[in-house]
Amino acid sequence: MQPTWQNIIELTKQYRDMKMEYWLNDNLFTSSWWILFVTTIGIFIVWLFLLDKKRIIEILLYGFFVTGTATMADAIGVALLLWNYPITLLPTPLIVEIHRVQMPVIYMLIYQYFPSWKSFSIAVTINAFIFAFILEPTLVWLQIYETYHWKHIYSVLPYILIAVVFKFVVNKLKQSDQNYK
Repeated sequence: MQPTWQNIIELTKQYRDMKMEYWLNDNLFTSSWWILFVTTIGIFIVWLFLLDKKRIIEILLYGFFVTGTATMADAIGVALLLWNYPITLLPTPLIVEIHRVQMPVIYMLIYQYFPSWKSFSIAVTINAFIFAFILEPTLVWLQIYETYHWKHIYSVLPYILIAVVFKFVVNKLKQSDQNYK
């Protein structure tokens, strides 16, 4: 039988209902959920205090590029069943906490505090290895993140490329802006 669009809509509704029930019964207010909640709020508050307000537009632009790319890459990875997130703050298709708050905030702090290409490249490389070999396994251990057809080593290069490409892009935009000081 050839699937119809209506079949897909019905399965999507079933998925939504099952996900909501799972989230309410097996996710919400678990210790892993609280860890996500506290770290997401905490890192955002720390970022607000550390943010260089004089460079806010530049830093936010960099952060939005990182957020958009990480969110798209994550959606592709989830759709291809390379990985998924059993524990999330909200029962939404795209997770909010990791790729829209935590990762961009860390990248923006690196961008802010390591302005030269040399120091930035070193910091980004160290960050990529920490994300891939400490953070990701910790998220697996906490049952927040599951990998299916993905190995942590595969994450290192994308973590570096996202940071480097968007630093280059923002630098080029700054150079082309006649009003930028």
